[in-house]
Amino acid sequence: MMKNLFKSVIPETTLRRMVYYTRCLNNFKREGITLIQSEDIAKKCGVKSSIVRKDLSYFGEFGVRGKGYDVNSLLDTINEITKTFGNMNAILVGAGKLGSAIINHATENFNVKIIAAFDKDKRKINKRIEDTIIYPVSEIEKIVKENGVKIAIIAIPPSEVQNIVDILVEAGVKAILSLALIPLNVPDDVEVSFVDVLSEVEFLFYKLSLRRNI
Repeated sequence: MMKNLFKSVIPETTLRRMVYYTRCLNNFKREGITLIQSEDIAKKCGVKSSIVRKDLSYFGEFGVRGKGYDVNSLLDTINEITKTFGNMNAILVGAGKLGSAIINHATENFNVKIIAAFDKDKRKINKRIEDTIIYPVSEIEKIVKENGVKIAIIAIPPSEVQNIVDILVEAGVKAILSLALIPLNVPDDVEVSFVDVLSEVEFLFYKLSLRRNI
C-alpha cells in the first residue's frame, strides 16, 4: 500500500516514466505474470533497475525485499496515485486523421479518457470517433466546465492553434498538449507540452548520422 505519498518534489522525468511503468505492468498482467522484480520492469521499459526503485520510492514503499512486486497490487497502487490528481478526462480539438488516431489509440488500455472532440467542420459535428462525440468549437467552454476538464490535446493547423488555446484557457483548461511546434502565449499557471512527430524523425536521423561518424 502507499505510504507517505509525496515524500519530496517529484521530478518530471519520474512522472513521465510512471506512465511507461503502467504500460509495462499491464503487459505483464496480460502475459499472466503475477510477480516481478525491478529488473523485469527495467528491462521491459528500457531503463536501469536502480531508476525504477528510485522512481517508486518517491511515492512510498512497494514490494517485499527478496520477493519483488505483485503486478496487480502495484498497478492498483499506481492507479490510486493517479486518482489523487483528480479525474483524467481530456478533450481533443481537431477531429481529422491525426485526432482520430489519437482517440483510437486512447481506447487501448490508457487511464486518460477523451470525453469529447471538437472540430470546425460542420460535416463532422455529432458524429463519433469510437465512443467520442464530435462537437462544434463553440461548445468547448460548456463541456470543459461541466466535466471539470483540465487537459486538452490540440491536433489542428499551426495557424489556428493560438486562437483555440485562448478559448481553452478562458474555459479553465490548465494543461495543453499541442501537436504543432509553435510558440504559445499562455498564463503562468497553464502547462504546455509539444509533440512534433516529424521533428522526432529528424532527431533520429541526426542520431544515426552521429553514430556513423563516431
